[in-house]
Amino acid sequence: MHAFARPFRRILAAGAAGLFLALAPALQPAEAGGGDRPYFSWNGEPRVPACDTPAVRRAVAGQIARADADYLDGIRIEDMSRVVETAYTQGTPSPYARRFCEARADMSDGRSRHVYYAIMEHSGFVGLSWDLRACVAGLDPWRVYDARCRTVRP
Repeated sequence: MHAFARPFRRILAAGAAGLFLALAPALQPAEAGGGDRPYFSWNGEPRVPACDTPAVRRAVAGQIARADADYLDGIRIEDMSRVVETAYTQGTPSPYARRFCEARADMSDGRSRHVYYAIMEHSGFVGLSWDLRACVAGLDPWRVYDARCRTVRP
């Protein structure tokens, strides 16, 4: 049985080595002064997306809908306007990029509120993508994000 498995191990080792050599250029760290290129970019996208991109807007609305479904009668974000980037940090104190944003959110209860969110590099699933934390002013009764959403603001 051991002699039977030997050719398969060689094929597997050769395939793994080939895959590593094929992907090695894409896994190179960004050069010094490389601009907005991420550490491990497959396609050269910016380190974190802009505040008003559709993916970020969906992520903000989704996080608020998941968080508030249990304790605020399911209040959701219907629309976001006046989206503004308030800060962009990189290398202080973390090497990862963070983009801080705020917007006006029209809520499903008919009110308009401020929403603050921070988009963070390498915070997604197993650190391969961006993720964010969002807070709607006045809808954080347990102060998870501190008073007036201070932890997601610069």
